[in-house]
Amino acid sequence: MNLSAWDVIWPYDPGVEPPKPKLWVCVEPEQLWFLRINSNPAPGSIALPEALHPFLARDSWLHCYGELIETDEHELATLLGRQRIPERSGVVGQIATAVRAAALAAIRRSPQLAPATIRRIEAALRDP
Repeated sequence: MNLSAWDVIWPYDPGVEPPKPKLWVCVEPEQLWFLRINSNPAPGSIALPEALHPFLARDSWLHCYGELIETDEHELATLLGRQRIPERSGVVGQIATAVRAAALAAIRRSPQLAPATIRRIEAALRDP
């Protein structure tokens, strides 16, 4: 799958409880690194208004301090297939330009990401 920075996908997510399809934002396409979108805010999250993101069913939050999801092409294809909705098996949208600066600022402040990881994400997100 050819992904760009800020692309949103909807794979089956085995890392949540209970496992289910979740929206992920690509923050580093070469490494296939992602952050989750959730329906509830948490520390370090930024608002994603439904009005700016047509793929959302309601206002949601990008968890910029959340767990960095790392995968490979084979696993990603498997997870996209497991969610069983063909129209969601590829890119479903992108994070709106209007919220990207806030997301990048929050990622820079993340206490869970190593400085080298933040630099790599920052470079990818600045040049999608």
